[in-house]
Amino acid sequence: MTELTDLILAARRAGGAPDPAAALVRLQREVAASAAEVLGWLPGAGIDEHVLHAEPTLTLLRVEIGPRTEYPPHDHLIPACIAVLEGRETNTFYRADGSGLTGAGETDTAAGSVLPMDERVIHSVANRTADRSVALHVYLGDLFQLSRTIWDPATGAPGPYSDERYFALARTTAPA
Repeated sequence: MTELTDLILAARRAGGAPDPAAALVRLQREVAASAAEVLGWLPGAGIDEHVLHAEPTLTLLRVEIGPRTEYPPHDHLIPACIAVLEGRETNTFYRADGSGLTGAGETDTAAGSVLPMDERVIHSVANRTADRSVALHVYLGDLFQLSRTIWDPATGAPGPYSDERYFALARTTAPA
């Protein structure tokens, strides 16, 4: 891959594969393995969330998380795969129950690594380091056409997802 068009075509092929989730993981491993090259041509540097492409079966985002920043728990409702290109992301996973959310684990994903998530995942994402993190997030569907949920980290209350609410509920984390 040498440009965004190549990436979009490869992601479309992954989405149309017999096992789209596995094909997406393979693609994201290729992206992560060539992170320095990809960062040279991937648009949106310095922007927290840059939409690279969206269509009914595919969404690609360049996501940069500022130092010591944590975003609130949310769902996607579609399979996703994250390739961390620079820095590190910490994902905390949850289960929804009658009283809100219950913690279900946490994982650190460093540059060069890939994190697949199925359509049932509820997670928060953080960068607990002193440097900005950069990742390519690929979703097997149109992320912007879904009625998603976001949870207030202070109260645990669920509500409709919006980018405005997502960024407003971000908070500062302790250093890693």
